[in-house]
Amino acid sequence: MLLKRILSICSLILLIISCSNSDLNKSFQLSTTIDTTRASIGDLISYKVLTHNIGNKYFDISKNEFSEPLELRNSKLLLDKKEKVIGAEFILSVWDTGKVTIPSMNINIYDSDSTFDFTIASDSIVIEVVSLIDITGNQSMKPLKGPLPIQTIFPLRIVSLILLLSIIVYGLYYFYGKRLDDLDHNIKSKPNIEAADKIAFRKLDLLIKESENTQFNIKEFYVDLSYILREYVENTVYIKSLEMTTEEIIRNKVLFPFNDKSLNIWIDILNRADLSKYAKSNPNKNVCRNDLDLSKNFITETTFAWKVLNE
Repeated sequence: MLLKRILSICSLILLIISCSNSDLNKSFQLSTTIDTTRASIGDLISYKVLTHNIGNKYFDISKNEFSEPLELRNSKLLLDKKEKVIGAEFILSVWDTGKVTIPSMNINIYDSDSTFDFTIASDSIVIEVVSLIDITGNQSMKPLKGPLPIQTIFPLRIVSLILLLSIIVYGLYYFYGKRLDDLDHNIKSKPNIEAADKIAFRKLDLLIKESENTQFNIKEFYVDLSYILREYVENTVYIKSLEMTTEEIIRNKVLFPFNDKSLNIWIDILNRADLSKYAKSNPNKNVCRNDLDLSKNFITETTFAWKVLNE
């Protein structure tokens, strides 16, 4: 008897629970609203899904998607005064004309412990989408307007003048700048005039050693001495004295920036060298050594002149 009573009580409890769930399912309601049933292409449409009498349960609509010609632009959850989620709002756009159906949405209902309870579907809604021409009622095509004139900040004359001046300045810069670059290149490509006197002294020292040789050749001596002095002058004052005869040097001696004393010493040595080379003159070794000393003095006394000239 006791066992039968316990079973009867359990059956009654299960029946009560089942009835309460059935009543909840029956009392639960789902509604959909839309702010307009007529829109134009690209308009924003507010579509809402609301739950009623949901109790402690909650719903999930995250798996629903909208397909073309519908486009979901935005969405948000709707809350009641107790901050409980009671629905959702979708902002839609339509990109086709005619009758467009917003399909029904399957909404899953869950118990408070996240256990699935049941699924309910929303109602579909049909809206009419029209073109802008249909709304305005004006189907006439307006003529194309011609190009607008461009208003410049500066008058055309001023712009032309600035352009012309720019071309002139560039031309002057290119012409004179190139000449200065060429001049700079020529200056840099000149021989090392700082070493011209040292080169001459070194060659004279070698010539002195050769003059001490017992087989000393006076003609070759004066050929070398004449060349050393002519080369020194050409590399310091840039007069091609190597290509000039002694007579030409005498006629153009005003071109050389040397004083008369130094210039006469150089010319005297050149004359003795010419006599030795062409007139078979045969000066003795003392004259040769004296000419070597005079050559060194000539280089020493003229160094200041060509260094000042090239500063």
